Amino acid sequence: MHDEYCNCCPDWNDDKNRFQPENRFVGDIEDGKRYPFDVYKKAEADERFAVKQTETDLQTLTARVETLEYNGIKITSFTADPTVCELGSSNTILLSWALNKTPTEQNINGTPVSGNSAQFTDVTSDTTYTLNVLDGNMHDAASVTINFANRIYFGAAANLSDIAALDSVVSDNPARTINVNAGVNEHIIYALPVRLGKVALYSSGIEGGFEEPVLQVLTNSYSYQETYLIYRSTNANLGQTTIEVKER
Repeated sequence: MHDEYCNCCPDWNDDKNRFQPENRFVGDIEDGKRYPFDVYKKAEADERFAVKQTETDLQTLTARVETLEYNGIKITSFTADPTVCELGSSNTILLSWALNKTPTEQNINGTPVSGNSAQFTDVTSDTTYTLNVLDGNMHDAASVTINFANRIYFGAAANLSDIAALDSVVSDNPARTINVNAGVNEHIIYALPVRLGKVALYSSGIEGGFEEPVLQVLTNSYSYQETYLIYRSTNANLGQTTIEVKER
């Protein structure tokens, strides 16, 4: 530290708070040029340093704010109706979506689309639709798949020729819980496509009570034929019964 009483540095200049030119030190680089410290007085140098430091801080802050504030495009929902169709049928699929901002470009499976919905007609097999959206800087994508399945039949019937009249669900999932009221001469029936595999049937937590499944070809309302496994309860007239069906 130097003051007016300092005698250790005879070349010290109190006005500029710097050494004399012949003993000066080399200072900052500005605009590609290196300036000695004594170019500016202390107050000037301090002021310039403060300005430069503020500019640097503002640049860093601005870059950070821009990064935080940039709201990239996002798909907030993408749905299809229907998502499960019956084998043999031809369907119109309605796709709907929502975004967090207006896109600059959007397409489904490479085909440009506008708005927030699109229809695809004559769909007859499993199909995946992928929505791509862009906002000029970022990209987002989402997919939905349409699955085709056959019916699984269940209920109570006096003979196996009445299966098509039973309750049914279009599904490739063989597991479910069913409630059946089997009256006089009626057996509990569960029928599913062979390709889904065999199942185990439980009543009151106990497996059994059903005959070995038989094979039967069934034709659905769209003329699609498939071979089924038909399970029938060993006994008839079981009344109201809950059956839990599990995959084997």
